[in-house]
Amino acid sequence: MKDSSQRIPKIGVMDSGMGGLSVLRELLALPYQAEFLYYGDLANSPYGEKDTSRIIELTRAVCHYFLSKEVDAILLACNTATSAAASKLREELSVPIFGMEPAIKPALLAHENERIALLATAVTHREEKLQGLKADLGAKERILHLNCDGLAHLVDQGDIEGARKLLQNILKIPKEEGIRGLVLGCTHYVFLKNEIKELYPEAVLHDGNVGTVRHLVKSIHLDQVSGKPSYQLHFSSEENPNGIRQFAIQLLERGL
Repeated sequence: MKDSSQRIPKIGVMDSGMGGLSVLRELLALPYQAEFLYYGDLANSPYGEKDTSRIIELTRAVCHYFLSKEVDAILLACNTATSAAASKLREELSVPIFGMEPAIKPALLAHENERIALLATAVTHREEKLQGLKADLGAKERILHLNCDGLAHLVDQGDIEGARKLLQNILKIPKEEGIRGLVLGCTHYVFLKNEIKELYPEAVLHDGNVGTVRHLVKSIHLDQVSGKPSYQLHFSSEENPNGIRQFAIQLLERGL
């Protein structure tokens, strides 16, 4: 990373849509001076239902956009993009690439001798990154995989009622089997915590946002630059740009 004494650190934060705003929200709550450039690729969302090669291509394009803005680091605030593209882009690009990791380990520790459920897209479930994590933790038999394709798109559309209806179906198995520990394996799902708790009050929710932010801050020494962070919002969709921006700001302000 470039010398923070010479300039304010600039960090690109990307997602297929609105989900990464849940991570940006955590970053903006920190007392560190940095400029965050957020890019939501709404024109190509959702990523979670695309082929791996296409996800890599789309994620790479957003990263090159960030490089044109001279960012010091890039955060893939999207579990699907991380699973499909992070390792390849780390080989290709000249700046540090950070990604999301589902909070499986803390969930397993919090629910000792119990099964947990992972809510994620089909891509996140199938990719090597998750398979490797499960193997490292020796937890293959303790994880129930819940395919949540379609849920992120409903969040992007602001269709909370539609998301609630889909969640009712998704949560049937963990409720029937008494699986309380639910890992939110997509940054979009963080915005649905209230709906999940209303549908399944006994659930204990785990997400990787705080851990990701902590890792990013430590890795690029962001905590050495005290002050107030700033941000810019960019979206690839050209439909109703003012409406999209206002919706994004509303999501951010839920936690600021």
